[in-house]
Amino acid sequence: MVGVKSTVGYSSTAKVLHWLAALCVIAAWPLGNFIDDFPKTVEPTAIYAHMTFGLTVLALVFIRLGWRYGHPPPELLPSRYSPWAERAAVGAHWLLYLLMFALPISGIVFQFARGKAVPVFGLFDIASPWARDRVFAHQVGEIHELLANTLLILAALHAFAALAHHYILKDETLRRMLPVQR
Repeated sequence: MVGVKSTVGYSSTAKVLHWLAALCVIAAWPLGNFIDDFPKTVEPTAIYAHMTFGLTVLALVFIRLGWRYGHPPPELLPSRYSPWAERAAVGAHWLLYLLMFALPISGIVFQFARGKAVPVFGLFDIASPWARDRVFAHQVGEIHELLANTLLILAALHAFAALAHHYILKDETLRRMLPVQR
């Protein structure tokens, strides 16, 4: 059964899922971006942490979409923006979901293309279904990096928009997603 939209704010569960995903993305990006700068003794741990954050984001996306289906987000607040801007904001949210799905999937494919297993939270490994292919791994690695940078830019714009709502428009948009209400 689909839930009824709230007019007040997001549920505690939606907030936790949102902020956990944000923290995982923020933690995974520098690890992935600077992995080659780590000492060789630390690199395997950094790669494992990066992949764990990515798999956590993937799991959180599925949980969040399931939660959202049963607990729709609150109605948009009245806005000074035109309807097209509101539709763009909704589209950006769905693009964030798509990127948080596609990015970990591309990371899994990248790991497999390198001929390596994907460790799943230290519980078990998923072996690569194919042999190592350096050219394909390089191509997938480039796509993975592009998706990561796109996600980071879009997330920064998302945060900027939330801050603009709070400090410029002085509405409740940001407060509805903050972990603690005043």
